[in-house]
Amino acid sequence: MLILPTRASTDGQARAQKLLQDVVDQRVHCTLVVLGDGDRPREIASRADRRAENNPFRGVVLIPDPAVLVGRPAFKLLLDQQAAGAEAIALTIRFELSSTLRGDDATDFYALEQAFTAAGAGEVAR
Repeated sequence: MLILPTRASTDGQARAQKLLQDVVDQRVHCTLVVLGDGDRPREIASRADRRAENNPFRGVVLIPDPAVLVGRPAFKLLLDQQAAGAEAIALTIRFELSSTLRGDDATDFYALEQAFTAAGAGEVAR
């Protein structure tokens, strides 16, 4: 699991944007992004990480301070989905939106597995 730095750390926003851009550019993993700080986002990310274990084509990114994404058009999708209520965002290897999870689904291992499977298959949300 990749946990991005916050604005509170030295050069946090620039480092976070660089790290996430590296995820965008790698084109190897489907990625499940969890935005927010606190117990619930950490639980969601931890459960997603369990679903990603031992699978070299899955990755999890926890972004405790979503404001680090502001100013980068490539990351607007993530902020828009969070504003719409998404707690977890599944992205294809091309960093395209595959699905979002919220509520009980965001912590359900089966729903997380389905999100990873769809993203890994390249299914894009319409």
